[in-house]
Amino acid sequence: MSKRTLLGIGALAMSLALGACGAGSAGDAGSEGKDTGGKDGAVNYVLPTSWANVEVFKENVAKFQEESGITVNVQAVPDENYNSVVGSRLAGGTDVDIFAGAYQLFDVPNVMIELTDEDFMKRMPEGPLNSLRHTDGKIYSFPSPSPGATFGVFYNKKALEKAGAAVPTSLDEMTDALKKLKAAEVTPLYLAGKDGWTLLQHRNAANPLMNLDGDTIGKLNKNELRWDEIPALTDQYTALEGWAKDGLLNDDVLTATYEQSQQALVDGSAGMIINGTWVIGELVALNESAKEDIGFFPLPAKDGRSMLGLSAVDGLHIAKTSKNVDNAKKFLSFLASAEVAQSFMDAAPGLSSFTDVTVPDNAPAAMKDVAKAAEGKTTLHIDNSSVIAAPESDLIASYQLLVSGKESAADFLKAEAEGMIAIGKQSGVAGF
Repeated sequence: MSKRTLLGIGALAMSLALGACGAGSAGDAGSEGKDTGGKDGAVNYVLPTSWANVEVFKENVAKFQEESGITVNVQAVPDENYNSVVGSRLAGGTDVDIFAGAYQLFDVPNVMIELTDEDFMKRMPEGPLNSLRHTDGKIYSFPSPSPGATFGVFYNKKALEKAGAAVPTSLDEMTDALKKLKAAEVTPLYLAGKDGWTLLQHRNAANPLMNLDGDTIGKLNKNELRWDEIPALTDQYTALEGWAKDGLLNDDVLTATYEQSQQALVDGSAGMIINGTWVIGELVALNESAKEDIGFFPLPAKDGRSMLGLSAVDGLHIAKTSKNVDNAKKFLSFLASAEVAQSFMDAAPGLSSFTDVTVPDNAPAAMKDVAKAAEGKTTLHIDNSSVIAAPESDLIASYQLLVSGKESAADFLKAEAEGMIAIGKQSGVAGF
């Protein structure tokens, strides 16, 4: 499983933005070589390796242990094995106090402690807080302190200025800007087709627009509407089909990599890319000038409206079999505190789940653009709202056909609609 789908998009934002993809061990973040007795019982936190290696996380674990006297045994599991390992350990009923993972992976009421009246619940807007609710309406998770992600268009300000193009506020204006970039001999929109997950970021940016006129995803979840019957999506994919046919994408769209797309945007040989907010830190790491030279705007609808899709909050759960529930709550309350959440924001700016955490003044210009855009219309990331898991491999294949001019927008959306319906039927979802 790709790290870009593991455990949710917020987890990805944390692990990628901080460059934490290396191997790790159970002791990497604070418990190595220490007495595991703890003041009132040690806490075993089982988490993906990419999370455990994040520097700001390791610093805060050490701080908590020093201030509380409670030992936190950080047990890192390779990302690709995480879900199966946690499932097996929970089934065994031993050695897990805290773990992560989407609710749909677990028999939630039977493996997680229900939470009531925790402090974090008063500090979260309704949307992020509701993303922590199980289907029974109850909350079984503390929120991760890491900022969440959203998706849209990142652009090189100097490239647009060179082309005499304004920042688009409608789909037609975006097409016009891409044509001006091409006339200025700049690759208009750089898509990394070799790394299939990057093509899905166009989908992540386009899908929220379906909810501009109501709860469209709710209708899809009940099979009252097909994906190829949504005008906002037809507009977006028709535009993408046109951009491919008009040479407004990079010539090597099927072989270009994620890293090449980043470099092209930073050096100004490309005008725009479409990706998630985790890319901001990586662009600045490539060239410090990206801190001011790269901007962001939401993928606009045909009529000029926009809507950001916000990733669900990553939940941290306490196992029902835990013998250290009180200490686990103390640790997770510490991680969810304003001070700690702000330290995660300062290290890798994103969209915070807390009302008392803000984007730092020295954040990159693109992140400030994101924060400004998030003051407008937003919706929970569509895949987080869908009762059906998207067939990512099939969608990537369809994207590759679409951007290479071998498939039409109508073909793409028909394949997506029929694929989602098939999965709904196979999964036994009501209404399918």
